[in-house]
Amino acid sequence: MENNIAISESKQAQSQQSFLSSFIKNRKFFLLAALLATLVVLMPTPEGLTTAGQRALALMIFVVVCFFTEAIPLPAVALIIGSYQVIMGLTPFREVPKTFMGDAVAFIMGALMIGSILVKYKIHNRIALFILNISGTNVTRVMLGIITFCAFSAGFISEHATATIMLPIGVGIVSLCGGIKKVPNLGKLLMLAIAYGCIIGGLASPSGGARNALMIGFLSQYDISISYGQWVLMAIPFTLIMIPLTVLWLTRCFKPEVTDLREPVEAIKKEMATEGKMSTEAKMALGIFIVVLTLWITMSEHIGLGNIAVMGAIAAMILGLVDWNYLQKNTQWGVVILYAGAISMGSMLQSTGAALWLAENLLAGVSALGITDGLPLVAAITTITAFTTNTMADGPTVAVLGPIFLKVAELAETSPFAIGVATSLGSAFAYLLIIGTPANAIVYGPGFLKASDYLKAGSVMFLLSLFFVVFGLVGFWWKVLGIW
Repeated sequence: MENNIAISESKQAQSQQSFLSSFIKNRKFFLLAALLATLVVLMPTPEGLTTAGQRALALMIFVVVCFFTEAIPLPAVALIIGSYQVIMGLTPFREVPKTFMGDAVAFIMGALMIGSILVKYKIHNRIALFILNISGTNVTRVMLGIITFCAFSAGFISEHATATIMLPIGVGIVSLCGGIKKVPNLGKLLMLAIAYGCIIGGLASPSGGARNALMIGFLSQYDISISYGQWVLMAIPFTLIMIPLTVLWLTRCFKPEVTDLREPVEAIKKEMATEGKMSTEAKMALGIFIVVLTLWITMSEHIGLGNIAVMGAIAAMILGLVDWNYLQKNTQWGVVILYAGAISMGSMLQSTGAALWLAENLLAGVSALGITDGLPLVAAITTITAFTTNTMADGPTVAVLGPIFLKVAELAETSPFAIGVATSLGSAFAYLLIIGTPANAIVYGPGFLKASDYLKAGSVMFLLSLFFVVFGLVGFWWKVLGIW
């Protein structure tokens, strides 16, 4: 009897040891992230930073490590953001849910729903066929067509709407090529082409993103006005240069398994021929999207992007185009939670003063290197903004850093005009993390990408973008225009 008990206890101990060993092996990056966050919390509070700000920075480090390594499912990381704020006393538990359900989150949810409705009625196939008829069937040319469409659409409509239109097209092409298991690189290529096309185009005009309008407002406080056309003239060369460079880099970074999309194109044509003309329901679905798109352009400042997107999904249900079960099954809810957590973290970094402390110390660091004015200062500020925007949304980035950097420009006797617009442009370079921009979050939804794919492709895009803004636009083009 005693021997049986001893054997049982030995097996239980071995099982526990095996579980512990397996847990450490499978969760090593999670444990690393937790360790780093703990060390930041326990270290002496740096001068100028509150205890709350220090704890906020600890969470930011934890989140960034988890996002880069995918240590645990990313929606779980987003949920941790909320729990951590309550446990560490950063945000009252009644307030945290409010930070998880802002207009931007509602927009992501509504946009994904509308995207699934377009797929149901195969509207994406018609748009895809239009693009493919122009670009041809060679993968590189198709990529050029998609990125060009995304860039110009995002510049004059919005990144959000463009990503919503294009996501089903990318998913459909991958499906017609045999699915993501057969063509994983093609899937990554198409998803990042959509996201990065939106990014490089979204800075081309004031209507390309809220951050641009926000900066125009800040500059007006310095009696500096920028017209719509002037902004386009200043920024559009960047977009034009980056379109072919993005095509070249992405096709090299993720070499596609197929070089010609003739078969998918033929399949789409046959399917469209079978479908015939658009059904009444398909026309209604397209009509809803056009109305939503129009409202995004004309009314978003008054009633919000998110509210408009959700109203579009509600209208589709009221008209009987979809039911709730369909939307429930075909909406990537994990992406919604993920972006909600990102918005909440950005709000926390602002409210605790952590974002301001980081910006001030980064500026002090570049000043210590002798960077105090002129083009070097513009380069430093653009770089700081670009890194910051990858940890919080572009709008909050400009909201936090814009006033600081404009004041720095004034004190350094460097053009606030150049500093301000460069800050807004730098805030677009959210290539590195899923949470950097809604476009990244939307294309992550189908599951074709890993978080590390953004870092792999985005690091080069990040450096190229910084180089062309600082030296191509600010250092050359803006001098040609006589801006400074």
